[in-house]
Amino acid sequence: MIQSTELDSGARIILETVDNTDVASIGLWQLNGSRDEDDSEVGYTHFLEHMLFKGTARRTAYQIAQAVERAGGYLNAFTEKEVTCFYCTLPGEAIELAIDVLTDIYFAARLDEQELRKEKTVIVNEIKTIEDNPEEKGQQIYLENLWNGHSLSRKITGEVHQVEEISKEPLYSFYKDRYTPRSTVITASGKIDPDKLATSLQTVFSAGGGQGVRKNRNTPSAHVRWEAVPDKFEQVHLYTGISYASSTNIREYYQDLVFNTLFGESMSSRLFQRLREDRGLCYSVSSFRSYFTDVALWTIYANTIPSMLPNLIEAINEELARLHSEAPTQQEIEDAISQLKGNMILAKEDMENRMKRLFRQYHLTHRAIEYDSSLRLLAEITREDILSIIEQRIQPQQFSLLAYGNKKIRRLPRSSYSF
Repeated sequence: MIQSTELDSGARIILETVDNTDVASIGLWQLNGSRDEDDSEVGYTHFLEHMLFKGTARRTAYQIAQAVERAGGYLNAFTEKEVTCFYCTLPGEAIELAIDVLTDIYFAARLDEQELRKEKTVIVNEIKTIEDNPEEKGQQIYLENLWNGHSLSRKITGEVHQVEEISKEPLYSFYKDRYTPRSTVITASGKIDPDKLATSLQTVFSAGGGQGVRKNRNTPSAHVRWEAVPDKFEQVHLYTGISYASSTNIREYYQDLVFNTLFGESMSSRLFQRLREDRGLCYSVSSFRSYFTDVALWTIYANTIPSMLPNLIEAINEELARLHSEAPTQQEIEDAISQLKGNMILAKEDMENRMKRLFRQYHLTHRAIEYDSSLRLLAEITREDILSIIEQRIQPQQFSLLAYGNKKIRRLPRSSYSF
């Protein structure tokens, strides 16, 4: 059962108790991400994610790791464009330990000068590792082209020179301003006593203060561009897709999910079967969705050898055209729904997955729903819903494209789709 409670301090708890497990997973979600940084703060959010594990007034970095691992659990974190998450998964009987460690690093990190200097080297290495990954680097260029320098298109890590310029005082001020109860959502799933959880969190999240959530997010405008960017890599990495306004309607979220599943999110999808299985034009090909609070992306990705690029682009053009000329059948839609239902049933066994699902739904739609409700929403999706998505979004003038990777790709075989 899912319960949602707002504490007096403004922090929100979303809890899903699961009886048939001995595992619990809990996450503290900071409602600021890399898009919420000012120009002078680029890289701060991600840098803080690293620094919060480097010691508090009560624990060294080793003691933070040891406390959770000694109980058989694990502690981790990640930074995204709109949120930062610190989470712990461990035996349910040790949930109070997880709360103690997570809230300790969340509110009482020391940001030691020596640790800060060491972590700069770590993060610079992380940035350079991404630079050596053509798939990640290509996607970054695609976003920069599409959103034309908007904060959503920036690297989450920041650039090397921006990381090297970070100093303790402004970083500490940023930390104390952002990491407040009212800018925090706590999600938990598994073997958890709701009353004990609420009591423990109420004590730690008792005080307010700080700026909290940023309110000045500006929605990016899409700049449709077709571009070839040569580089040192052997293959060509292709990104093409659209940017559109996101919705808080959870039914529309599941409509998008069904459409993407039948078109390109699995091995049985139209895209994979036609481009890879039937024609052998690429090794990897898929489509995926990216959601933010005000905008969404639908992207097709594929990689191939340079000589195949013209054929690959033409094949994608044909598959997008086929969505109109041979619209998805009722059977295709039912197969996608069946696949998604099975995926949800399997995902229910993973408490970490359930904990993250609670937040994703709440963040994008302002509510979290039970698995049974999700299954009912999937079952209600009609062919008309899918045809509406195709009619509204699959229009050639809306698509951007980037071909990236091989030094030979200096021009594209076409400048727009013709479907």
